[in-house]
Amino acid sequence: MTPDTYRKAVNMTAVVASAAFAGGGLLILVSYGIRWLGTDPLVWRTGFWDEFLNFALTIIPLNLITLVGLFFSVRLDWKNLPVRRLWMWAVWLYVANTVFTLGYFIPQNILLIWDSYTAAEASSVRATWLALHVIRVAIALAVPVFALLAVLKHAERHAA
Repeated sequence: MTPDTYRKAVNMTAVVASAAFAGGGLLILVSYGIRWLGTDPLVWRTGFWDEFLNFALTIIPLNLITLVGLFFSVRLDWKNLPVRRLWMWAVWLYVANTVFTLGYFIPQNILLIWDSYTAAEASSVRATWLALHVIRVAIALAVPVFALLAVLKHAERHAA
């Protein structure tokens, strides 16, 4: 694999996987989220595990592939400060989203799966979860934007 082919593959992995991850989060928000708000809390609590499992099996691999793509892309441009800054924005946004997920969403999901809430509490948790998920989706959407900006900045610097 030539260095240019390797760069393209690594950069494409970072951009496409992060965009797919963000798209998955957006899909969860507008599909599951809208339906959740209109579903009776007892019915919603009962079906949460199956739905959680379905999107976790998709989202988690995309998240890990994004990490790999970002890591190798940053490594390629480490000595190119303007490009590295853009990659690092993408990395720090990825880290912020991961911390947000591990600190709030995963514990809430576990409590929901364990059926730890009354119907009224579950309704409140559901609304908070969805409101905070909007922020998480916005952060996730910024990752591929910065990754793509880094790719374009690298191309611009090498075209000149």
